[in-house]
Amino acid sequence: MDSHPNPHSHSHIARSPALVISCLVFTSGCASFGLFKKEDEMYERARNAIEGYEDKEGNWVRPEGIRADKVRDSSLPKSLQWIENIGKKTVNKELARSTYLEADQVFKKAMTLQGEEQRDAYRAAAKLYNEAGKNWVSSALEQDAFMMTAESYFFSEDYPKSEDFYLKLLKNYPRTRYQDRIDQRLMEIGRFWKQFEDEFYHLNLTDKKRPLNDTRKHGVRVLEKMRLNNPTGKLADDVTIELANTAFERENWNDALDTYQDLITTYPDSPHQFDAHFLGVKAALMSYQGPEYSEEPLEKADKMIKQMVRQFPQKAKEEEEKIKDAFVEVRYRRAERLYTQAKYRYNKSEARAARMHCTEILSKYADTPFADQAKEMMEQTGGMPAEPVQQLSWLADLFPSRDKIKPLLKPTPNIDQIDEVQRDILERTADRNTEVVPDWLKDSPTSGNTVKR
Repeated sequence: MDSHPNPHSHSHIARSPALVISCLVFTSGCASFGLFKKEDEMYERARNAIEGYEDKEGNWVRPEGIRADKVRDSSLPKSLQWIENIGKKTVNKELARSTYLEADQVFKKAMTLQGEEQRDAYRAAAKLYNEAGKNWVSSALEQDAFMMTAESYFFSEDYPKSEDFYLKLLKNYPRTRYQDRIDQRLMEIGRFWKQFEDEFYHLNLTDKKRPLNDTRKHGVRVLEKMRLNNPTGKLADDVTIELANTAFERENWNDALDTYQDLITTYPDSPHQFDAHFLGVKAALMSYQGPEYSEEPLEKADKMIKQMVRQFPQKAKEEEEKIKDAFVEVRYRRAERLYTQAKYRYNKSEARAARMHCTEILSKYADTPFADQAKEMMEQTGGMPAEPVQQLSWLADLFPSRDKIKPLLKPTPNIDQIDEVQRDILERTADRNTEVVPDWLKDSPTSGNTVKR
């Protein structure tokens, strides 16, 4: 129907009501018949607008990251259009397709060969795939060409070149359908590289399987990039436990502990959960530096032990002796910390604080060697004043008090009340701990796991 109808037709239509009604019915009928088709087209165009852009030839192209944005509609002068990744993109579809088919033939032929002859054939296929992708930049064919180039170099055992093309594919096609296969390949490369002990100053000029130098750290870097690029992938938890175990083997206890905890928190359904708990306890105990330093590693170890016993009772039973030994060591280290603090207060003549620490040792860690030492210290502080005697008190009275504000906390009870108050606190604490500590770890002295050092 003409978009600009004859004006004389309006009077004719006005004089014919039946004709008006029939035209309306006919028009609405046509619209209803094409309703779903138009909605599908609108949906398709909206989806394409979100996922891609329309090139000069009218084809919808998916956005593929920074590289596609740079080469699309380049405003550079013609003298600079030849610059790769900056100038105008190359599009020669027929040449790209024919080169890709030729590369497929070479790749299939390489599969039938063996030895060095096979590796040379795979390298030839890689060069052809790469050339095909260059002839049709930012396209589905280039995405496939990147993948097959990387695969060809992988089978020719040129792992550095293979890794470069896998990463190039992920950079330019971040939503590629090859993500899972790329992760699998990169994990194999990372595992292979991290077994070498060469340092950064050892240059590799002959082996095409390894990078130029520092092979082991290159392998770790490959695995770390996998975690960053695809943290929700199928192999994300496998990569995490691999990195944690690598740090554990290298005795980098703090890194190992952090990575094990990351796996425990981020991947609760991972089959590596028990291993992360079990090895994480060991890493935590090894990262503990002594009573003069932070208690945080002991707290983490204690928490992981209790979680491990509750969540994995069958596996924990198989490793029961090792878990018990770890729990006993945690108790020993905590008792050691309390006694170190008590001794520090005793040396400063702060009898009240020393007795508080000794009371806690006798209540919570009576099965440790520090219990006898705590009893001895309690007897030694029996006749001592609660606070150290102020020297030159007459001189101190000449100066005003530094704190004229009423304290928010109640004053510490005197020496006569200390035992009763501590007893009440420790009883309530014991009630709470009963709900948390596993049955076989509630009472170490009666279970035969007396801590000895």
